[in-house]
Amino acid sequence: MTGDWEQAVAGLQQACREAFGVAVAYRPSLRNRPELGGREVPVTGILDDRRETLTLMGAGENGLEAVVPRTTLELRPVDLGFDPLAGDEATVGGVSYRVRESIPDGAGSALLILDRLPAP
Repeated sequence: MTGDWEQAVAGLQQACREAFGVAVAYRPSLRNRPELGGREVPVTGILDDRRETLTLMGAGENGLEAVVPRTTLELRPVDLGFDPLAGDEATVGGVSYRVRESIPDGAGSALLILDRLPAP
């Protein structure tokens, strides 16, 4: 059963990349991957400018909720050839981002929390 589930998830992820994927120029930071010399790695990812509700200062009725826009990029580390790490950069459609956090999903993809970099 596990093999069937993993194949189904992989198929769904592939269908999503084909439907929603965008070209990404991924640059690992020299601090994280000095052996790559900061060279760009082309990869396909799914960029999402989503809004996420966060609860601040406690939970439940006593908490303060805020809607915070967070840009995320989902990609497969195997397509990069290495694990994405905080401090790396990604350019999508001429806009550059720095990776704030990389969260593996346990199914072969990673969700990257991004911060937009100022235009040069």
